[in-house]
Amino acid sequence: MANTRHDQAGRKSARSPQGPRAKMRARERLAAERAARKRAEARRRLLAPITAVTAVLALVVALVAVKLTAGPAHLVASEAPASAAVVRQVSSVPAAVLASVDPGQAVTSLEPVKTSGPPLIIGGKPAIVFVSEESCPFCAAERWSVAVALSHFGTLSRLGTTSSSATDVYPNTATLSFRTVRYQSAELTLRTTELADNADRLLQPQTALDTRLIDAFDVPPYVNSADQSGAVPFLDIANKYVLAGAQYNPQVLAGLSAAQIASQLTDPSSQVAQAIDGSAQVIITAIDQVLHGKPTPRTAGAGA
Repeated sequence: MANTRHDQAGRKSARSPQGPRAKMRARERLAAERAARKRAEARRRLLAPITAVTAVLALVVALVAVKLTAGPAHLVASEAPASAAVVRQVSSVPAAVLASVDPGQAVTSLEPVKTSGPPLIIGGKPAIVFVSEESCPFCAAERWSVAVALSHFGTLSRLGTTSSSATDVYPNTATLSFRTVRYQSAELTLRTTELADNADRLLQPQTALDTRLIDAFDVPPYVNSADQSGAVPFLDIANKYVLAGAQYNPQVLAGLSAAQIASQLTDPSSQVAQAIDGSAQVIITAIDQVLHGKPTPRTAGAGA
């Protein structure tokens, strides 16, 4: 028993001197825990705004990535059938009006093909080939002149109206569309290709004929330099005359609707008629030369 008590007493007396130290360690531990909690709280307060800023930056980056990959939401292709009034006005510009218009330096002449060879014939008739894009403002301008000129040799139907790209130079230039055009003529065959819609999405594939003519005539010396090769609009008149680009500045049509443009075509005093009708007369003269051996097209500024 004694030993047992001694043992108990001994263990008790052995623990008693450690009591203060144990309490001190407990207090230190509590103090350390409180300090750790304070440090953690401070870190949370510091990290909260950093985390918020990081989240905002991540959101901005994500939105930019989506915008870059998805494309602008406002670029929506648009086209409608041309109104009867527009078709009538484009198709019935009197020859006397065309002859009275003097565009002066504002209109570019066509380029005579410099190599000899037979005319381009499709369906037994000399062929007109026109390659363009609905998004292109220069195509938008030239399409008016081509339509006016062709109407003097046949009948255009199924014309559309659209506008050039909203994000290109001369944005939203009102124009016709040849996407579904049909042409009846006893003298000419027409082939048209609209490569892209006005939101710059692929529309009609370039044909083998388009490629052959562009490779032959949409290059120097018919364009100013090699880096301009392949430009649209491209117009080929029976492989005898070609045009790469617009004959006049699309700025003339700025702010006008298709109806407003068409309504001015019979007014020789208007800038619209001077540009469109003047360019159309150059094309008509070239076609007459191919069909009937009439004098070659006037040069820019040579007068009517």
